[in-house]
Amino acid sequence: MPKNTLTPIILDLVPFGDEPAAQRFLLVRYGKTDFTKGADRGHFEFDEQDADAIIADFRSRGKDLVMDYEHSSVNGSAEAPAAGWIRKLEKGRDGLYAEVEWTPKAAEYLKNREYRYHSPVILFNPKRDGHPWRLHSVAVTNHPAMHSYPPLVADDSTITKGTTTMNEHIKALAAALGVKVVTLDDGTEDEKATVAAINAKITELNDNAKKASEFLGLHNAKTFDDVTGKIKGMVPAAEKAELEAKLASMNAEKAVAQALTDGKIVKAQEAWAKDYAAKNPQGFADFIAAAPKVAPGPASTVNTGKPPKTDEGETFSDADLAIAARMGVTLEDLKKNR
Repeated sequence: MPKNTLTPIILDLVPFGDEPAAQRFLLVRYGKTDFTKGADRGHFEFDEQDADAIIADFRSRGKDLVMDYEHSSVNGSAEAPAAGWIRKLEKGRDGLYAEVEWTPKAAEYLKNREYRYHSPVILFNPKRDGHPWRLHSVAVTNHPAMHSYPPLVADDSTITKGTTTMNEHIKALAAALGVKVVTLDDGTEDEKATVAAINAKITELNDNAKKASEFLGLHNAKTFDDVTGKIKGMVPAAEKAELEAKLASMNAEKAVAQALTDGKIVKAQEAWAKDYAAKNPQGFADFIAAAPKVAPGPASTVNTGKPPKTDEGETFSDADLAIAARMGVTLEDLKKNR
């Protein structure tokens, strides 16, 4: 672990692919990073507190940070032309990111793959057991020191392709889901918290989708339009009950009129029959089907003042016949048991 804060460790960043030079790239990732310096190998730890310290130092200077060629800013070269200027440092979900404006010459070098890698010059803080503390400069080089940093290619989901950054994709996804990008007190965007908010929103949407599916299943519908159509065709409960009562009354009147016509009941039974037929249509229908004919003609025309005569000369009043019909007693039974 480096102990002297004045001795910079030159570390590698990530190689470029065939795409144009990235405008935003991963500078240092969180966690453990292995590096090789000359014949020596080592490692250092990097966390969000380290990133905060580097960002605070960068802002306190009030100027862009130089990106040079082959660390010419620290190796005593007579000329140290800039390859680009870092205008912003910010925390991402996996480490510290830099936004750079390349010079035309450097952009051409990178596009042609004449230069491929980046190396930061980092100063370490002895008060935090040698954790990164300040950033001196970043170089374009073909001899990096840091190990296992991912290349800037399109199929790497954690890094940058061209000028479109993963952070931009996260912003676009947040906007599509209606999630607000989380910002820190200093105005910088908190990518980790924003991703957590996006995941929470996706979980909520999945839960709602499950509930919606269950709702459609309960209504035997495939879409909400199907449910809407069914609701539009529904009648309010009170109105439905009123309509059903009217329909039952109409059907009862019809059934009773037919029973009177067929002589299955007499006029005296009409009120009872209508009430019974309205409340229990099937029960009334069964009763009429089993009932004998108790009137010689249409029941409504029977002269209730003169009891009809039987073949044996016996007479029965309308009341006798009504009671017998309700008890299921036939006319023959009446004759036998007079």
